[in-house]
Amino acid sequence: MLLDKNIPIPHIKLIDFGLAHEIEDGVEFKNIFGTPEFVAPEIVNYEPLGLEADMWSIGVITYILLSGASPFLGDTKQETLANITAVSYDFDEEFFSQTSELAKDFIRKLLVKETRKRLTIQEALRHPWITPVDNQQALVRRESVVNLENFKKQYVRRRWKLSFSIVSLCNHLTRSLMKKVHLRPDENLRNCESDTEEDIAKRKALHPRRRSSTS
Repeated sequence: MLLDKNIPIPHIKLIDFGLAHEIEDGVEFKNIFGTPEFVAPEIVNYEPLGLEADMWSIGVITYILLSGASPFLGDTKQETLANITAVSYDFDEEFFSQTSELAKDFIRKLLVKETRKRLTIQEALRHPWITPVDNQQALVRRESVVNLENFKKQYVRRRWKLSFSIVSLCNHLTRSLMKKVHLRPDENLRNCESDTEEDIAKRKALHPRRRSSTS
C-alpha cells in the first residue's frame, strides 16, 4: 500500500497486482498465489476462487489501516497460513482502543471463512461504516483513523524479519559452499560447527593440557 501525499486529500493506493487474475463467469479457477497474510482461506485450501477472495483481502487491509497490525501474520509463512485457515484473529485493545464497533463489524463481516456468508461488494458499500445513514454514524466513521504510529512499528518488525531471513540464507549458502570446497566427494558431510572424534584427538595431542600446580 502506498500513500499519495502530493494532493490536499491523500489517496491510498494498492499496488503489486502482478499475480492478479481476471475471473471469467462460469469458468472455475483455482490457484495458490498472493502475499500470505492477505490471502483468503479458499486460496490456502486450493478451492475455487471468486470475488469473495478479494473481499477477504479488503477485510485484512481495513484491519491493518485501522490498527497498524496484521490480523493473521505469524512468525513463519506456515504459521500465517494456519492462522488464516483457522480465522484466528482478535481486536487487541492495544491497537483498537480508538476504533468504533461499526468499523470492527465491517471487518468481522469480511473475515468470514464461508464465502457465502462474507460481505459482497454491494453489501460492503452499503455497510453503515462505509455509507453512514445518519450524523451519528458519520461522526463514528470520522473517529476511526489510520494508526500511523503502529504502522511504523510494524514496518520495523517487517524489516527485522527480512534481515533475519537474509542472514539465515547467507549462512546456509556459506556452509554449503564450504562443504563443497573443503570436503572430498566421498567424505561424509558433517555440521560445520562440529568435530569428529579423530580431529579432537589430534588437537589434544598437539596441545597437551597443562596440569595445575595443585594437581
